[in-house]
Amino acid sequence: MNDTLIREFRAENGNALVMVLFGGNPNRMNEVVTLIKNVGSISAIGSFSEEEGMELLKSLPKIDLVLIGGRYTDEQRNRIRAYVKQQLPNTQITEPGFQYPYENSEIIKDIRKKLNFE
Repeated sequence: MNDTLIREFRAENGNALVMVLFGGNPNRMNEVVTLIKNVGSISAIGSFSEEEGMELLKSLPKIDLVLIGGRYTDEQRNRIRAYVKQQLPNTQITEPGFQYPYENSEIIKDIRKKLNFE
């Protein structure tokens, strides 16, 4: 069993797209970050709370996509969406389980679509 938590993947390309994940489950974070490694030139940075994710949104120089995981409440989602809309207007949002079925293939499909990897 691998006990190493993978919550971040930095693409080799310095101009890679950047994705912030609002997650909560370490095992699921590992799965999603591993999925993203194979999508294209994307760096993925995960957080385990709304507060931690918001700090990433405020501190990273560039964010192209925000993934809001299934454990977040409607109130949390609304706050995250509002911040992204106001402060990061060119950033896309993907919400598995809300915008589309919560399945790995659907997550990849939506990420590819929103980041124009189709």
